[in-house]
Amino acid sequence: MASIKVALLDNNDSFTHTIAAYLRDIAACELRVIPSEHLRINDLNRYDKLVISPGPGQPHDFPILFDVIEKYHQHKPILGICLGHQAIAEYFGANLINIQPVVHGQPQQVRILKPSPIYRGLPDSFTVGLYHSWIVDRAGFPAELEITAELENGRIMSFAGKNDLLYGVQFHPESYMTEYGFTLLENFVKRL
Repeated sequence: MASIKVALLDNNDSFTHTIAAYLRDIAACELRVIPSEHLRINDLNRYDKLVISPGPGQPHDFPILFDVIEKYHQHKPILGICLGHQAIAEYFGANLINIQPVVHGQPQQVRILKPSPIYRGLPDSFTVGLYHSWIVDRAGFPAELEITAELENGRIMSFAGKNDLLYGVQFHPESYMTEYGFTLLENFVKRL
């Protein structure tokens, strides 16, 4: 199998090294971690797939992410994790909600609503690790995206683009609390 070149855009998150370790363990994945503050958009042309990492704050704190999504959302598979998920949703017009209390380091059950390539081989419900204070609002959810998973309380946990290139997960697949996190990342790298 030819190598699959993946760029992991690092938004200064402490979990990025774990995501990178998972991606490096996937056979045929050739990974480069690029700090978002050093990112030059055209440098991403050489990569087959993009992963947008979690990060502190909100997507508008990392404006280059919107430029990345603008340039590549119709040409390359993109997976957004937590902040990356929120950035993709905001790019298409979604709003974010600041939740109280915040959910940092909490396991919860996610329920898959619609089949998605990233969930191939996974059960309909499984435990995920949550670390966030903001979520994508259901009200005014963009028509270009489809909600693919939620928590029992109805909070959006993942979506897919209708173009089959965009994927976002609010939860952290790299968390030790997330069942099947490695499989989800492997599905993104190898099966899209």
